[in-house]
This record gives sequence, structure tokens and C-alpha cells, in this order.
Amino acid sequence: MIPLYILGLLQRFGPQHGYQIKKTIAEQLSDFTQIKLPTIYYHLEKMENDGLLSASSEKPGSRPEKTVYAVTDKGVEAFRSKLTGMLDFEFRPDFPSDGVFYFSEYLQTKDIFEHLRSYIVKLQKIIDSIEKHKSVTMQYVPDDVKTMVNIIFSHHQRHYQAELDWAVESLNRLN
Repeated sequence: MIPLYILGLLQRFGPQHGYQIKKTIAEQLSDFTQIKLPTIYYHLEKMENDGLLSASSEKPGSRPEKTVYAVTDKGVEAFRSKLTGMLDFEFRPDFPSDGVFYFSEYLQTKDIFEHLRSYIVKLQKIIDSIEKHKSVTMQYVPDDVKTMVNIIFSHHQRHYQAELDWAVESLNRLN
């Protein structure tokens, strides 16, 4: 997924250096992906070696030299191929917490109860954060992609809301 995001961002916003890419990811994609700066540099180097990106040096004024990356024709094709491959929508959730309930006889019910309460608070904060990010983001999104951006936010809000509903229901069952 990381190469897909990098290739897409470079196509959308033009050539950038690694930190600019990280900043864009943090500002625009942080609700649905967490990518760390060292990971970005690893993938930039790998994609350059694979011919998906070209790199050039830039020295803005007295600032240190930076490597700026741009998408090559091969990178455009790889991006389209990856994106098209993702059209086969699939939902495969993984819920490690189910193991807690399966082996719950080895835990104190009060511990499960306390962690569920904390989880509920955490989920509500995430939902609130997504809503705030959406309201800010929608001010800057071009009109021709607003529908798609709304679809992304709705997708994440609904999943977190479903998880919150499940956690509240589970907490009520434990009472």
C-alpha cells in the first residue's frame, strides 16, 4: 500500500522530497494509514531502483541538499495497475480482541470491563477526530473529488462507529 500512496501523491502534487511526502500523508491520509518517515525513504529508494521514480538533487538557497522524487512512466503504469487490482473490494477484518473473549476464563472480568471502557473512550475520540479532519479537509478538496473524499471518510467513520457500537454492547452484556 505504501508504494501506491507515494506514487499517487507524487502524481497528484508533483515532484516532492521525502519529508514533503510524509507531511502530505500526515495531513491527508492519516485517518486511514500510518506511514513513518523511515518507511517512506525505504520505499522511495526501492521504487527509484525499480525505475518507478526518478530522483534529482535540489539545493534551495543555503538549506541542505534534498532529493526530489518524480514518477516515471513506468511508475504511472505501476500505480494504475495497483489501483485497478484494488477494485476487487474485499473486507477481511482481523480482531485480535476476540481472543480475549475466547480465553476469558484466564482473565479477570473486571480487567476486560476496564479495558472495554477505555476502548470506548478511545474509539469516540477517533470518531470525533475523523469528523474534525473531514470538516477541515473538505474546505481544501477540489470540487471534482469531494464525492470521493466523502466516501473515504464515511467508510472509516462507519467502521469505527460499528466497533464502538460493538464495544458498548459488549460492555453492557458484561454488566
